[in-house]
Amino acid sequence: MKKTALSIVALAALGSVAFALDVAPFTGYVDARTEAMGGPHVALVDDFSAMFANPASLVAGESSFSAGRLDIGVAGPVFDIANVFLEGGDMSNLLPTIQSLLAASSYKLFTSADVSGPIAAGYKGDGLGFGIFTKTHFDLDVASISSIDVSVSEDVLVMGGYALRIDLGKSNALDLGLMAKGFVRGSMGLSGGIVDLMGLVSDPMAILDGPFTLTSGVGIDVGMRWNWAERISIGIACRDAYTPALVTTYANLTDFTGNATPTSAIPGLVEPNLSAGFVLKPRLGRLSRLLDGLVIAGDYERFLDLFKPVSRNAILNVKLGLELRVLEVLTIRVGMREALLQAGVDFDLGFVRINASAWGDELGFEPGQRSIYNLLLGFDFVY
Repeated sequence: MKKTALSIVALAALGSVAFALDVAPFTGYVDARTEAMGGPHVALVDDFSAMFANPASLVAGESSFSAGRLDIGVAGPVFDIANVFLEGGDMSNLLPTIQSLLAASSYKLFTSADVSGPIAAGYKGDGLGFGIFTKTHFDLDVASISSIDVSVSEDVLVMGGYALRIDLGKSNALDLGLMAKGFVRGSMGLSGGIVDLMGLVSDPMAILDGPFTLTSGVGIDVGMRWNWAERISIGIACRDAYTPALVTTYANLTDFTGNATPTSAIPGLVEPNLSAGFVLKPRLGRLSRLLDGLVIAGDYERFLDLFKPVSRNAILNVKLGLELRVLEVLTIRVGMREALLQAGVDFDLGFVRINASAWGDELGFEPGQRSIYNLLLGFDFVY
């Protein structure tokens, strides 16, 4: 009888996962270093953002404390979109501008904006890591003239984890880490055609009348990393190894704030992301008089996609990055992700780090199918 009951519970759990909604990952924040070097690298552990890539990083690198951050990222023709909204006025005057903007992209336009922070308080080091982070996100996705989605969301992420180091001798070490997290996302959006978009341009507050979705849940990341003398490292991590969520939808924001009955409550699941990679930090010899460090990193992410019946081209999961630090102040970065180039610079002024990066994202299933480019300017207060 016990075995039968356990079997029923297991089948129910598997069924709930199989029919769960796909939930977008809670990344904590958009990081300029990460984006300029091709994305998160699971074997790179020497800064605060590493705790989002691999929990094993908590026992490696120098201890760091984040007091706050303000990073602003944009993708696609966001400035043109913003200009349309700022013009306001009569819809008949805006119609030609909107139509030309959409026609230029063959009615397949995507643009987004992210604001990470200002809440980004946390600590990483000595085997421990924890923090609370916020991120605001805006999306405009025009798949066709009759399929347009507009959404605005706010994320709150709380994290806490532990890592330990196993000394293997002869400058070899193995780090193991576990990260637990809880999250809440509130999002509002509208879907429709070109006529609905025109109405939203004339009255942006109309988005408040659209459905409001509250996504909440908990999850875990797991990871390990082997390194030799901090010169050669190999890492493997599964972000969102198991991250269930509950997606609750209300008719609008007013219903949510008024504690009205939701229209639906469906289980969700953040898809696991199994990644592996390496990092090389070669000795610079005489060049060390000028250069403070060289980092070469490479990863393959989303291994589990290989088992999907329909998946993206495998080359889109390859990530490469290179970082060069000069005179302890200027850092130059280049990378590749999703078959698109990335680049960025960082100025460390002591009390604040000012960084900028540009990178590409591929929204399609093949290289160059539907590429967009992103820009980010950040101010990080990490010590």
